Amino acid sequence: MPGFSNVVEKSVQAMSIKYNNLVYDMKRSGTEVIVLSLGEAYFDIPLCPMDDLPFPAIYHYSHSRGVFELRQKICEYYARQFGVTIDPETEIIVTAGSKAAIHFSMMSVLNPGDEVITQEPTWVSYPEQIKLCYGTPVQIPYYESVYDFEKYLTDKTKMIILNNPHNPRGQVLSKQELQYLMGLAKRNDIYLLSDEAYSDFLVGEKFYSLGLFDREKSHIIVCNSISKNFGISGWRVGYVFTNAELIDQILKVNQHIITCPPTILEWYLVKHYDEIIQITYPQIAAVVNTRKEVAKYMDQIGLSYLPGSATFYFFVSIAPSKLTSEEFCTRLLLDEHISVVPGLGYGMSCDAFVRVSVGTEPIEKIHYGLAKLRELIEKTS
Repeated sequence: MPGFSNVVEKSVQAMSIKYNNLVYDMKRSGTEVIVLSLGEAYFDIPLCPMDDLPFPAIYHYSHSRGVFELRQKICEYYARQFGVTIDPETEIIVTAGSKAAIHFSMMSVLNPGDEVITQEPTWVSYPEQIKLCYGTPVQIPYYESVYDFEKYLTDKTKMIILNNPHNPRGQVLSKQELQYLMGLAKRNDIYLLSDEAYSDFLVGEKFYSLGLFDREKSHIIVCNSISKNFGISGWRVGYVFTNAELIDQILKVNQHIITCPPTILEWYLVKHYDEIIQITYPQIAAVVNTRKEVAKYMDQIGLSYLPGSATFYFFVSIAPSKLTSEEFCTRLLLDEHISVVPGLGYGMSCDAFVRVSVGTEPIEKIHYGLAKLRELIEKTS
């Protein structure tokens, strides 16, 4: 049998998806599982009419930058919500999910051996996408500060990736932190890629998009997800905006790999964008408030977690358990039918943590799952 690509063979499965696949298999066999591992929130969203979509255009390719009307909607949204101006003609591409937007952006700027800096806990796909682009991931331990990033720069550094708001810790970067990072990028002539997929998952605090700090977009790339913020993650619709010259490079990758996002979903979002926002915003607020309630519960039962205030995630410590995070999560799933994600998937400094998502289960099941998690820590310490 012919061999495989070295870079793909050395890559690993996404830890969160690996465990969620186990959940799907268990559910298919009839096992009830408390799911605290999924990277999405379940919203109650009615199916809007589809008979008003442009027929027969929905059956055919769209513009490879995305349907223009959808690009306009996204640009209007960023201007209204965050004060960021984007040219819908030249500075944005709609892709098949923000994960593709991130990967295509890396493909468009990285050369073999270029280094990309991420901070642990780092979202599971960043290091593998960097490797798949023949780059070298440089992962900063979770206990370092944004102001420590500079000491990790080398003459091979091409990019720093920010996840803001952060998955899995729920951290939101301040204006001062973003200004510092922007100065660092410009002084060293590198890109800042900001993954803003959870930009709507805040309550009572201000989100600063990276787009505010580089109006010319010369050193920034911003990726976001319509499907994540709208609670329709299975639709895989995301986007990227940056300067027009880099967008033209990303466009080539987009054309050769996906051509365009699903046209019917693009037009559905054009027609119902504002309507879906009105439906999901109160539910986003509800899930973030659930996060606050869960934080109080964990404080009561003695579970510790990295500080954060946004998203629907926690990065929960399992210390002093003697199990690795994979052993811990596997045992919790098989013995108690509760799924969380091993911290090891988020970096070598994170093996004493697990990721807990509170977006898919009612509060009673979340509390039960966390109590069982606490029991397992005690049993294995």
